[in-house]
Amino acid sequence: MKHLTGEINPWLGTSFTCDCGAEHHVPIRKVVIDNGALEALPTYAQERGYSGLLLVTDRRTREAAGNGLLQLCHEAGLPASLCELTEDEHGELAADERIIVQLMLQVTPSIQAIVAVGSGTIHDAVRFVAHKMNRVFLSVPTAPSVDGFSSVGAPLIIGGFKQTIPACAPEAIFADLALLSKSPRSMIAAGFGDMLGKYTSLADWQLGQELFGESYCELAADMTLQGLALCIDHVDDIALGTELGMQKLMEGLTLSGISMLLVGHSRPASGAEHHLSHYWEMRFLQQKRRALLHGAKVGVAAVQMAARYAQAAALSAAEAAAAIAGCQARGETPTPARARAAIEAGYGVIADQVLAENGLAAGAPDPSAAELDALAERIAERWEAIRSVCICVPAPDVLAGLLQRVGGPATVAELGVEPELLEDSLQYAMYVRNRYTILRLGQWL
Repeated sequence: MKHLTGEINPWLGTSFTCDCGAEHHVPIRKVVIDNGALEALPTYAQERGYSGLLLVTDRRTREAAGNGLLQLCHEAGLPASLCELTEDEHGELAADERIIVQLMLQVTPSIQAIVAVGSGTIHDAVRFVAHKMNRVFLSVPTAPSVDGFSSVGAPLIIGGFKQTIPACAPEAIFADLALLSKSPRSMIAAGFGDMLGKYTSLADWQLGQELFGESYCELAADMTLQGLALCIDHVDDIALGTELGMQKLMEGLTLSGISMLLVGHSRPASGAEHHLSHYWEMRFLQQKRRALLHGAKVGVAAVQMAARYAQAAALSAAEAAAAIAGCQARGETPTPARARAAIEAGYGVIADQVLAENGLAAGAPDPSAAELDALAERIAERWEAIRSVCICVPAPDVLAGLLQRVGGPATVAELGVEPELLEDSLQYAMYVRNRYTILRLGQWL
């Protein structure tokens, strides 16, 4: 089935045993990426027997699509109502406790399906509430800004800590090209930036497989790469915001989401570049600063991680072994004690949550010195394989050039992240998730 990884429809509603040995399931039943896609939603809902819809919007997406979709539902004789989520003091929405409770209070017994009409934040809130309240989740993207439309995880900010909570995938997605082509160029560039991050997330996943025997699915990885290729091959159309560009970007984002559905986690699409993005987001929240677009952060962070991959790729096996030996001789081995100290320094009031995420909470067993020595030896012994992974990541200036072509930020300065915050994130962001990435490998080099 690998020859079909660049297509969406063959995977919808399927269950199968993969060559990786795992049983894969894609719960999405329908994806419409076309002009007039909104008009297909009421018909689909009626065919499925859903008699009560709650359309969830914010102030902007209500005007862009919510009011029109509500009218289409009423014209079709389909009971539907609108829920407009209110913004915070910055005029923004964050997928946090505030809007989750606000949405839950609107889900009455008559509501059978909740429709996310918006971009990433609205989708994250809706997928979580739909999952918790046992309602059908339908997706209407209003901008091709993230790859999370079709995924199962809900990245939420709980107690100030960005964490991905298992929820549910949409049953169907209706992406109207005419609507997407009117998206702000910054959001289109953000979607492209989210896709560029797949270069480094896939490499990080391979590092985990190489060094820790982490489960790795070639099918899911290839699906992510095929989605990325659609975006790279149509970068100029995406930059211009043409309907063809929006179609290919949305297809790429959807394939990336399906790849996560296949394996049941975000490893194919989220690595150290996302960890930097999440760290910046949490620091901005703590400082009560205006949020940055997720995909814009991921794109800039991918450039930063590509630079780390280039540095690793430049090392020969002998140079890598010498660097690891020097790290051990200086007493700079990444021990649990060092990780705890870094987390406490880098996360402040949410340090306990980050310690728990990394298996470092009080009472948790620590790896022994022998286990750390074994990891150092494993890195040295397998350096050529590691280096082959590093070489496959495009150079940072290549990724930066692609971001510039679509009009997105390519540097931390353009993004609005200060040098001090960048330095902190390179030191502390690796602990956002308990996953092996280029940042963790860099501790030895």
